[in-house]
Amino acid sequence: MKIGITRIRNEEHIIQDTLDHVSKLVDKIIVLDDCSTDNTVEICKNHKAVIEIMRNLAWEADIERRRKNEGRHRQALYERALKTLKLSSSVDNWIYYFDADEFADFEGIDWTADVYRLRLFDYYITPEDAHLSWKHRTKIGPEYRDIAMLFRANNRLRFLHRTPIVPNNLVTEIAGYVKHYGKAISPEEWDKTCRYYMRHRGNEFAKKWKPRIGKAIHTKSDFGANLITWDERVEKGYELKDRM
Repeated sequence: MKIGITRIRNEEHIIQDTLDHVSKLVDKIIVLDDCSTDNTVEICKNHKAVIEIMRNLAWEADIERRRKNEGRHRQALYERALKTLKLSSSVDNWIYYFDADEFADFEGIDWTADVYRLRLFDYYITPEDAHLSWKHRTKIGPEYRDIAMLFRANNRLRFLHRTPIVPNNLVTEIAGYVKHYGKAISPEEWDKTCRYYMRHRGNEFAKKWKPRIGKAIHTKSDFGANLITWDERVEKGYELKDRM
């Protein structure tokens, strides 16, 4: 059995499509809502793949405590998925962590490792597709991050922040791809993202994201590279060292 887990907040603009997509990859989905003020929770309640919605009802404004909360929330989701999987008769159980703006495929995954790092690329709004919805973006940055997102169910992983601590004795492989639409939803959502990073992710993020307000439409990536198509990612993609 495969269970998808996600921590979300105010994602009504995309969460229906995300849940529809993830439900093709996993059997069940568990959601932790972090104080949404829009229709996110109702959409999740009405989705057939969502079996549980955990709720955080107290928004944490402090930057460091929010960072710790993120890890705590992800750990709570992971542990909840483990409990659900204990009721399964399957001997091959998996947990897939995803964000609301991530659309993955499991291409190349052979299900023999303990942890899979999926290769994530950012989509961008371009002058050619700015008038279209986010579903019709055509260009990505060549930069990618390999992120641990798919785990054979075990109780040895620990989420302290965004990514888990993976014990050295677990076999880890890189396989699968992720289309990340966080920068490509709309100019309005782009500016909201900029302001969020400025206010809630510390001074280093603020320095990088403040100049990006009002600059949602791209001809190059945020790191100065020429944009490429999804089909060009294998040939032209390169690892992103600066993840901000």
